[in-house]
Amino acid sequence: MDLSELTHIAQAEVEHRLDRGMAAWGVPEPMTLEEWACKNFYLSAESSYVEQAWTPWTFQRAIMACISNDDIYEVDFKKSARVGYTKIILAAMGYFAEHKRRNQTIWQPTDDDAEDFVKSELDPMLRDVAVMKSVFPSYLSRHKDNTLQNKKFIGSITRVRGGKAAKNYRRFSADVALLDELSAFDADVEKEGSPYRLAAKRVEGATFPKIICGSTPKLKGFCLIDERYNA
Repeated sequence: MDLSELTHIAQAEVEHRLDRGMAAWGVPEPMTLEEWACKNFYLSAESSYVEQAWTPWTFQRAIMACISNDDIYEVDFKKSARVGYTKIILAAMGYFAEHKRRNQTIWQPTDDDAEDFVKSELDPMLRDVAVMKSVFPSYLSRHKDNTLQNKKFIGSITRVRGGKAAKNYRRFSADVALLDELSAFDADVEKEGSPYRLAAKRVEGATFPKIICGSTPKLKGFCLIDERYNA
């Protein structure tokens, strides 16, 4: 290999690294969550009956419109089972990471639930939604930017936490807070307040704060999603 070929390879590598580094300041064409999901989202084999590209059901479109509307601060989804809520929030997490470049945290009821969510839902999504690789250079690598608790993207970070420990609501800020199966959380997290209040603190000061709560309801009068829905 002569000097000119080596120079060409080196130049191409420099341009690639510059493009990846400058991507954090890029401003993509505005796109709603539904548009992004129809273009990019994919149902992975690990968590779906049929592995395929995803098209939202009619009622899901309105929920997704609320999630991607920056003028709406809070979305509360009181739901039955098997209505695609997990897929909606999974698509939203990809959308906020790749398109909006916003820091986000999702809380699951327990640490075990959080770990299972990453293994069965989040990691397969990052593998199968091709556009995510452009903002997640640490994909498939053993790296501090790719763990069960933290996924560091270009321009943002996604955290996954269990909801029973007060320490899991401290020492970080977010633009988007997601509480999955809210009614399975403790009503008072280690005597420091409700999971909703603790999560809402994390998005205080964000330019476009967003908090998303979803759950099937439980015992009437003691149900956390009923409380948020009725509010």
